[in-house]
Amino acid sequence: MIVGIRSDAKKPLLGKIFAPFATQVLFMRTESAEMVKHALNSFLAASITFINEIARLCEHTGADAKEVSAGLKSDARIGPRAYLNPGGPFAGGTLARDVVTLTKLGSAAGEALAVIPAIKRSNDLHRGWALRRLQSRLGDLHGCHIAVLGLVYTPGTDTLRRSAAIELCHALLAAGAQVHAFDPAVKQLPAEFAKIALSPDITAAVHGADAAVICTEWPHFRQADWPAIAPTMRQPVFIDANRFLEKELLTVPAIEHLSVGG
Repeated sequence: MIVGIRSDAKKPLLGKIFAPFATQVLFMRTESAEMVKHALNSFLAASITFINEIARLCEHTGADAKEVSAGLKSDARIGPRAYLNPGGPFAGGTLARDVVTLTKLGSAAGEALAVIPAIKRSNDLHRGWALRRLQSRLGDLHGCHIAVLGLVYTPGTDTLRRSAAIELCHALLAAGAQVHAFDPAVKQLPAEFAKIALSPDITAAVHGADAAVICTEWPHFRQADWPAIAPTMRQPVFIDANRFLEKELLTVPAIEHLSVGG
């Protein structure tokens, strides 16, 4: 527990308050506590962008990013819980917000920063991975039927704001593709998303599809009957950045399962 305080006199009382919730309480000046919060999220964001850049290099060299990640985590200086799982970009607001906050602090103070602003630039570049992977596999996407599974930015919410899936849908539509999407938390799309065909279930979304993109890791998707559903696709190509359905799709013959760094 990180606690920012102005006076040491309050340490004993605050220590008692936080004792039931934390095995360790670190007291520091309030400015330091705030900087810890921003720095922690920015460090985690840097780890994500780092492994995704390594993963994209793996795609060109024959290396497997998942194996590379395991090798990195075996080093005691990094550790098994490091944010080094190759996959999609970080989404939502928390990590990006703190990276932007530190970047703005540097700009306001006249301090030239190189690493921290690059975190968001790298992540923004990686947000286009799914589209580039579809184009490399299918070529011109005009007229292609693409199924997008998951629209909200993270499971357990119905929030579409800052969703990488929505960005992908817009990019696919701009490329002339037909987008059929399904998300168990989305029953109706706002008017500005009217060109996205919202399907009632997974089967309807992927039927006749040239590719399916797994965008939100809903447990619902793992429970689907993929051996029965996948053959209804025109081309059984799955774009699965985080290898979320890797085990479920192993039992499905003649499919292509494409992941970041795989």
